[in-house]
Amino acid sequence: MTQENAGADAVLGAAAGLAGGAIGAAVGLLGKATAFLDSMSGPSTQKFEVNKDNILKAGGIIGDCAERLERKLGRVSTELLIPSSGDADGVVGADIAAAWNSRLMGGSDTYAGRVEGYVKALRNLSEQLREAATQYGFTEEEITTTFGPAK
Repeated sequence: MTQENAGADAVLGAAAGLAGGAIGAAVGLLGKATAFLDSMSGPSTQKFEVNKDNILKAGGIIGDCAERLERKLGRVSTELLIPSSGDADGVVGADIAAAWNSRLMGGSDTYAGRVEGYVKALRNLSEQLREAATQYGFTEEEITTTFGPAK
């Protein structure tokens, strides 16, 4: 956790203590979401084997997942920001909105940043599978059909 996010957590915690109710519940949910994302970024217990028989299918699935996730994040990124009471639709103070938003967007240690990191990892895996498909002897046409043009 960055120092900025630690400060954001302190502001959110103070807001939860003062306001209780909805903000307290939201801060609790934010903590649960953080724990869930932390568990996703830890060591995986799932394993799968890629071989010549399934490499193109696996590559297609992984590449498609990266594309869809990146598009979805791009579509919703501005909707993730919490408006402050200074905004037309805002219901929380500027300090609380800023603290909350610093956890959601704007850096590698934010929720959006972690999703972007996951997309990058999927793209790296896709490139490794592309290289392996070449080593397995698949044609350039088969590889391009599955992975798209080389980047």
